[in-house]
Amino acid sequence: MKNHVYQNGRLIQTNKKFSALTQKQKEWITNELKQRYISAINYPHTKLNPKKRDRVLDEVYDLIVAKDTWIPFHEVKKHYFKKIPSFISSHRKIMEKQEGGEME
Repeated sequence: MKNHVYQNGRLIQTNKKFSALTQKQKEWITNELKQRYISAINYPHTKLNPKKRDRVLDEVYDLIVAKDTWIPFHEVKKHYFKKIPSFISSHRKIMEKQEGGEME
């Protein structure tokens, strides 16, 4: 049991992967990251600076811990950095649709 530890009376797998979460948990985490990232963007076509980006990650990880879902921080961080370009592109598409609707 080298990959397990007892923490708060629970046996926790220390090498748990993001893919081991249920689909509902993965979607919830991704949606929280996306909503908070997009709400923190000042300009629609730019990435957040590292301070704001890390603050969003910390806020969402605190929510994950509060829901008693255990996943290592580095797994959430890896997933977050992989998803940032898609967050920006989806936000850009939404902004373009809004601008296109206003011009008509």
